[in-house]
Amino acid sequence: MTRRRVAEDGETEKKFAQGQRLQSRERFADAEARYRKVLAVNPVHIGALTGLTECLIALKRERDAVGILDRAAESTDKDARFLFDLANLCSNVKHASRARSLYERVLELDPENVPALINLGHLVDEQGETQHAVDLLSRAIELKPLSARAYGMLGKVLTGTSLHDDAMACYRRSIELDPGISQTWTNLGALLEILGRHREALDALHRALTIDPDCDAARWNLARVLLMVGETEAGWDMYGFGFACGQRQPYRPFPGLIWEGQDLTGKTIMVWREQGLGDDLFFSTCYTDLIARAGHVIIETDPRLVPLYRRTWPQATVRPEAWKSTGLGNYGEVDFDYTAPAGLVAAQLRRRVSDFPSAVNPLVPDPVRVAECRDWLASLGPGPKIGLSWTSKKVDDIRSINYTALADWKALFEIGGVQVVNLQYTNVDAEAEALEREFGLTLHRMPGLDLFKDIEGAAALTSCMDAAVVPSSFPAVLAGALGITCFYYSAPHGWTRLGTDRLPWFPSMRCYSVDHTTDKAKLAAGIVTDVARFLGK
Repeated sequence: MTRRRVAEDGETEKKFAQGQRLQSRERFADAEARYRKVLAVNPVHIGALTGLTECLIALKRERDAVGILDRAAESTDKDARFLFDLANLCSNVKHASRARSLYERVLELDPENVPALINLGHLVDEQGETQHAVDLLSRAIELKPLSARAYGMLGKVLTGTSLHDDAMACYRRSIELDPGISQTWTNLGALLEILGRHREALDALHRALTIDPDCDAARWNLARVLLMVGETEAGWDMYGFGFACGQRQPYRPFPGLIWEGQDLTGKTIMVWREQGLGDDLFFSTCYTDLIARAGHVIIETDPRLVPLYRRTWPQATVRPEAWKSTGLGNYGEVDFDYTAPAGLVAAQLRRRVSDFPSAVNPLVPDPVRVAECRDWLASLGPGPKIGLSWTSKKVDDIRSINYTALADWKALFEIGGVQVVNLQYTNVDAEAEALEREFGLTLHRMPGLDLFKDIEGAAALTSCMDAAVVPSSFPAVLAGALGITCFYYSAPHGWTRLGTDRLPWFPSMRCYSVDHTTDKAKLAAGIVTDVARFLGK
């Protein structure tokens, strides 16, 4: 190598180091300029590509970041090491399609590249191609039988299926080969959580954090398991790590303004929705208490819930969430003193199970829609109206154990004088028609009501029920938030039960447990007996 080349390389690395320093100080535009100078000299400098991509994302220029990665991917075909590093970078910034194509190119060049097989296996599993992931990881183990990472990743893939014993064996083998991989212990903790072995899950997660104390995924899993076993204060204290690891959304940091229990007298607090409609309704049960504490409360939520919340809490300001409002310079004028995601409000106001009220302040549905529902229900004839749902829009190998089929509830329809009303928001036509054809039983479906899209209509109809039979899905949470008596069946150790045999959020719910050993016919028979007793039948 010539002296000139050595000098050029030294100058390039100097600019790269400058970019890193500027990036660490959050001077992203200046760092971008340095990284671009490095790449002008060395287009395959993976460190500069990584830094440039991170800076562009920090500057909210995601499209530019993707363009940079795509051009880098198209600039070379034969350098397997660079392609692999670039694939990892694409994967890290969630540019999954490009990451996949790059890993596949690496394997074309080097079919026995075990790290590429492992990473691609993880990626295709996240894209729902479970068998393809198993094949890739099995090939990695065939090539490198002592690969702890391959066994650990295969365990993760199998955890998402019903092959829990095989998943456990993979984790144990991975730990035997290398007990120092934090991610394996974290994923083992997740499997033990699914199996209801919570104390063992706690041990596994503590091991993960001993190895990597800053692993946000392990800290979030630990928070959830602590809540599951009833150690609520410790669990709530770690709840915020769900946002740090990306499992709770949306992430809206608002530096310096997050409420951590400060006195709210004379203060305005803005609470924002997190996760989906179901979680939003769970946490909304805290809003009455929050309103009593604060000078003023602003609630930002899904637009579909805004009318319900406005009627329920007229003293609060309820407005649709602004999807681009992260709190990092793009929110606009801040009209509050403190802010928090809804779950962190629960973390402050529901520290212990004893802090939950004995009854919820029920949601207030649209009175005009309620009148329409009552008129239609009256046309069905006299007798109690029982709402029924039985499945979910999202059912996979793990979740399927929580649900039933419409035909399982035949005895519910046979309770004397009862009218069974559909609350199931998926397409039920085939099951309802089969029930009527085979048994002469009618599931009443309100004409013109889309239970999935029309939340106001679903709330109005649900509020008219004398009771509801529901699994763990949105209709259950909506009924609970409306104060309707529910006969609710779900996995026995969900974190929202907080270590109890009930759902403290919704005192009107009567809870039943279901797992992979449950006889669904016996479950339904027991619930139907209790419904009949409740109705005095």
